[in-house]
Amino acid sequence: MSDAIERFGRYMAAERRCSPATVDIYTRDLRGFEAYLKAAADSSSAAGFDPAAVTLTDVRGWVMREVEAGTAVGSVNRKISTLRSFFRYLMREGIVASNPVREIKALRGGRRLPVFVEQSRMTQLVRVLEEPSEEFPIERDAAVILLLYGCGLRRSELASLTLGSIDLRAGTVRVMGKGAKERIVPILPEVATRLEHYLLLRAKEKICESAENCLFLTNKGRGLSAQGVYGIVRSYLAAAGVQGKRSPHVLRHTFATHLMQHGASVRVVQQLLGHASLAATQIYTHNTIESLKETYNQAHPRAMSNIQKTKEDKV
Repeated sequence: MSDAIERFGRYMAAERRCSPATVDIYTRDLRGFEAYLKAAADSSSAAGFDPAAVTLTDVRGWVMREVEAGTAVGSVNRKISTLRSFFRYLMREGIVASNPVREIKALRGGRRLPVFVEQSRMTQLVRVLEEPSEEFPIERDAAVILLLYGCGLRRSELASLTLGSIDLRAGTVRVMGKGAKERIVPILPEVATRLEHYLLLRAKEKICESAENCLFLTNKGRGLSAQGVYGIVRSYLAAAGVQGKRSPHVLRHTFATHLMQHGASVRVVQQLLGHASLAATQIYTHNTIESLKETYNQAHPRAMSNIQKTKEDKV
């Protein structure tokens, strides 16, 4: 099965245009399934490592093992989807005659609301980042965070931006998203100003004297990696007092949530985020509803009296 997994990874990268990070996740999921088959083969399973011998029972056993191990529902469903795609690929290649994952349904579970930074705290952080600096690392970090929050980019999308991706005159950034789908996202004037200053400082200090075309660079002039983006965001969100998750995806969630809270339509947010499905974007409406409920409970006289009564009853 190992050879088939490697070929599948190359197929996902070349034909499906998946990012290296996505291919790595798919590959690790399949290696995990392979390890499960290996362990099961020592007892009762006859599947071994031949994909054609994998049965529905093997797949169900693997799913149950993941659930019993406490794997999150979302992660289990991702693994099921990966395995289903893998066997569809094997069928297309004529390696297997049927897909043993076809009858496996996604697990049901409560969908967690996206984690985001409250607007007041984000406003304070933005105010600090918009103060210009003449130090390259500070300017780069500020531009990274302002662009993530201002455009809702994934960290891999930001790391892959080139100098040609940015059009400061038009105030737009051209983003290559999942599945090699391109979208154009507006850049706020304040963010464009910071990017312009960053580029001037980068040229002035000759950070990049090679042919490196990446928009964001390390101090040594190499392209900033997705992991480097993560480190920058984590550091600044921690300094700003943000609790819990402090990842670039939190800024993407914050971008979408703040837009929805200020009246943006689900369709517009979908286009800005590059979601293929509207269902993926509708999760942000729940945060908006919770915000409305909070405002309602604080403002409506009867709601306020009910809250006070509940507090008194607890005492």
